[in-house]
Amino acid sequence: MEQKSVKQEQNTTLQTTQSHVEDIKAAYHDFETYLLRNGIFLARDTGIGYWGVTHIDAVHKALQEVEVHKHKQFIDLGSGDGRVVLMAAAMGIQATGIEADDWLTNCALDMKRKIKHPSMENAQFFKEDFMKLDLSKYDLIYISPDKPFYRGLEQKLKKEAQGKILVHGFEFQPSTLKKEKEIVMNGNMFVLYGT
Repeated sequence: MEQKSVKQEQNTTLQTTQSHVEDIKAAYHDFETYLLRNGIFLARDTGIGYWGVTHIDAVHKALQEVEVHKHKQFIDLGSGDGRVVLMAAAMGIQATGIEADDWLTNCALDMKRKIKHPSMENAQFFKEDFMKLDLSKYDLIYISPDKPFYRGLEQKLKKEAQGKILVHGFEFQPSTLKKEKEIVMNGNMFVLYGT
């Protein structure tokens, strides 16, 4: 009898998580539609980098593949509009977003408020340059890079990273980190590295 109730609790947790994930997907679909209707492109120069939207379904599947829920602290370097951080939070992990752009940081905070799920308490956003941040407390680091790793980021990761690094995109990949897994979802590539 007790085993059945544990299984029912696990099913309820899974259904709740899936509900949160679907709400996040719907909220970002609405956000993208709003931007496009108002003539705002889904990409922009931030002054120190370049932001472009990440396919929300691909992010969800990649985070499932790397078993994000088994990690303790997640960080998105250059978190943009917050979608990756909120998805990680909905999947049961403490998630932090670091973004240097005011508008994008405010978009992420607005989306967090809009989604209104208890799991959103696991998400936090800071306006900061991630190159100035100590990354040693995070055991899963996510980045969708807009420049080559050899311009300082790879050295920083080798010095500070204490866990895994998930890199999104085909253009820029580190050259000296240990590749562990490659995931291709909906035309998006994610590569998991160890240090």
